[in-house]
Amino acid sequence: MKKLAILFFLLLFVPSMTLAVDFMPTKLELTAPEVVQYDFDGSTLELPVTVTGTPARTFFLVFTKDKAEEIGEVQNGYLGWHYVNAIDTCLFVSGQFDFPQGANTITWDGKDDDGGTVPADDYTYYLWAYDHQSPKVKATHENITLGRTDIWVQETAEDGTPLANPFMVDKGVNQILCKKWVLGDDPDNDELLETCNFAAAETWQYRLPANVCPVPGDHTMWYHQEHNEEAMAVAMRRYKWVPNDDGVMDTEWGTQINEDVRWPTGPVTDGNYIYSALSNVYLVNPYAPFEIIDLDGEYVDRFLMDWWVKPEEYYKETGGSPTLNGGPTSIMIRDSVVLLGGYFCLQQVVDPMKYLETSDVEDFTRWCNQNGDYLLDRCSEPDSTTPWACWGESAPYPNCFYLDENYFFMADPRGQGAVSLALFAPDGTGVGYFAYSGEVGDISNASGLFVANGSAFDGTYSEGLMETGGLGFIGQDSLKGTLTHKVSVADDSPAAFAVEQNSPNPANPTTTIGFTLPEAGSVTVDVFNVAGQRVDTLVNDFMDAGKHSVVWDGADVSSGVYFYTVTSGEFSKTMKMTLLK
Repeated sequence: MKKLAILFFLLLFVPSMTLAVDFMPTKLELTAPEVVQYDFDGSTLELPVTVTGTPARTFFLVFTKDKAEEIGEVQNGYLGWHYVNAIDTCLFVSGQFDFPQGANTITWDGKDDDGGTVPADDYTYYLWAYDHQSPKVKATHENITLGRTDIWVQETAEDGTPLANPFMVDKGVNQILCKKWVLGDDPDNDELLETCNFAAAETWQYRLPANVCPVPGDHTMWYHQEHNEEAMAVAMRRYKWVPNDDGVMDTEWGTQINEDVRWPTGPVTDGNYIYSALSNVYLVNPYAPFEIIDLDGEYVDRFLMDWWVKPEEYYKETGGSPTLNGGPTSIMIRDSVVLLGGYFCLQQVVDPMKYLETSDVEDFTRWCNQNGDYLLDRCSEPDSTTPWACWGESAPYPNCFYLDENYFFMADPRGQGAVSLALFAPDGTGVGYFAYSGEVGDISNASGLFVANGSAFDGTYSEGLMETGGLGFIGQDSLKGTLTHKVSVADDSPAAFAVEQNSPNPANPTTTIGFTLPEAGSVTVDVFNVAGQRVDTLVNDFMDAGKHSVVWDGADVSSGVYFYTVTSGEFSKTMKMTLLK
């Protein structure tokens, strides 16, 4: 009887062990040629795109290339409230291409968004995609939540190399308890959630929406910003992270400003400086300072962002509430590019390093979207009682803003119904509103944040897991390449880059793949199945210029259609072949 009882409890225990599963997402990855030749003659461009991992709702965009200085400052948009400053700009945004896994094709007729012919030149093309079919997969502990950009995502190690397992630190709204979560851990294991309490000094406290960020090169130390409402002061502090205990303040480091400040928004760091913005949206006379602090805790610069405070354009009294657009309510950084997001109706991407080089505040802005730029517009309805006001009776109410590796900008359009995200191109051009799979009704969760360091965890992490809490993973990827009308000298010579049709085709089971290299360099030859999965690598080596050939033996795979891709430097070409056995 005792043996049966022991067996009974073992049978109960074993299934409970199998429930503990580490998180490992299915990544969405796009592959397309780095350089594509197109004659810009009215013909149809056919851009081969390989999708692996998940299905992909994909968008194709065409931008100017290396024209930033020629473009200079441009003011446009529906109400003239979109501003770009010496950056390459968008000419064309496609509709959506809903691609399955495997080989696909983007088509373009060479027209811009206004229907005009794009002149022959070099252009940058972008692809941006997300998984529009798969449900979210729980990725973090339930206590990791998105608020007003209050999660720091750490993608690099202390030596600057990409982390195999990026981690998140969630400061939480109006809290001093920071929560750390390593991607890849079992999201249902409470013991893996690490915390640290940054206990502020007496009369000091966090204020929404300040976040935390690590000291470059030493992830045991973290910056954060405190607020003293009584003294109307803000201070930048540095704390030592003590796992599951109180953090220790570095009393020898820090800086303080005593002013009429309400909303510290920061800090973030690019490894060179610490940046913060201060928002004063509820003051009768609001102002919006931007702060640059060095790693020793000393102020480098501090100036007012007057364009965030425009009572004559933004102020509308609604129900006696004198709310103004008094500064950014969130801040995020990618490389040295900083995104300033507004709960009301202003979003801006800035370049503090460029400003520091020139000391010209006009060089601070890369692009700026104000109310009237199609997406995230407030009070834009024809019957609005406060038309185009930044604070009024209508949604959206964005809180969360993030940049991906190609500077696409994603925000949550809360209050818009079954809409998960608003997507903007790298110059602020609106791409559209979109919904993740399975999300219906009035979605109030944040759109998500990007992880994009080349690890197994690249993708988007969003709220909206109603039953389990925490953040859910959605596959996402973006890339960029070049469209060119130029025919290189090598194209007119016997040594032009070329990939031949395999012979024999169909293969049974071996076939020869021939290709020509215009110059010596690293070469890869890969074979993919129709699902976009790599089944073989035939070459991964340095090769001399000239003609080459390799043999593929398909004896170990099933009959069917396959694709082979030859890549060398800026050249890449994919061909289809058939295997019959």
